[in-house]
Amino acid sequence: MSRPNLPPRPSTGPRKPTGQRSTLPPKPTQPAPAPTPAPPPPPPEPEKPPPGESAGFLSTAVSSVRFRQRSAVDVRKKHLGWVYVIHTVLSSFAVVQLVALRICNQDFAELISPSVPSFVWLLLAVACVLIMAFVYVASQCPCNGLLAIVVVEVVAIFVNCHRWARLSLPWMAGVLIIVLILNVLLYMMGIYLPLKLLPGSVVMLVLTLCCIVIVVSIYLIVYLNGNRYMMRYVSMVSLIYVAALILFTIPVVHQRRYVDVDRSEYVLQATVLAMLFVYMIHPLSTIVRFGQFLVDHI
Repeated sequence: MSRPNLPPRPSTGPRKPTGQRSTLPPKPTQPAPAPTPAPPPPPPEPEKPPPGESAGFLSTAVSSVRFRQRSAVDVRKKHLGWVYVIHTVLSSFAVVQLVALRICNQDFAELISPSVPSFVWLLLAVACVLIMAFVYVASQCPCNGLLAIVVVEVVAIFVNCHRWARLSLPWMAGVLIIVLILNVLLYMMGIYLPLKLLPGSVVMLVLTLCCIVIVVSIYLIVYLNGNRYMMRYVSMVSLIYVAALILFTIPVVHQRRYVDVDRSEYVLQATVLAMLFVYMIHPLSTIVRFGQFLVDHI
């Protein structure tokens, strides 16, 4: 069948001209975001030793620490052993001389003291100790040993220049026993008492200045009045000072106060202890002799 012809559509007016359609302006392009940096690679994990090797390493470290502690203890014991052995030898050497001089009735106050004052020997001993402490050559063997013998010898001469030769034999033995017991008690106090209860450097400095002032004052009084019995008070003051000095020295010897003390100075430490031990005989013998004098005149 054929398609029927349709009638044309009537025109409604002029047709608008056809042209290009208006387009919107393009949107501004945004910059592309910066790429995020790649994360750093993880650190390589430490290689874990096998269980057998880790146990061996720990045991080696523990054994090395124990060995160091044990070696430090052994060095300290060796140091203390040398100090007390030398101290015992020097003190015994001086005590044997004093006992022999007393038995033989040798009084250095009559033989030496008129020409050489007795305090010169004490100053000489202190000078030798200072030389050992501050001169390097004098602190080495054999100079330190020779100076130690000289120190003990001159202190023994100083003790014999005073009331030692006038003591009776029983009182002589009593003085030596008292000195020994007193030193042992002071050593135990210096080893076991807390450091707060022991004299320190500041206390010893103040005590030294006070003792110097007291001793000089007593000497001036004796010089002005001529009362030589006042010299007994010098012995009492010196006994207190020596006891305090021992309490200060023992913690140093045992490395309680100054851990960094040179352990090679055991000769110097033993010499100081021996000098204080022998010197303590002097004030005790003077006090005993003064007590005998008071008893005889009452």
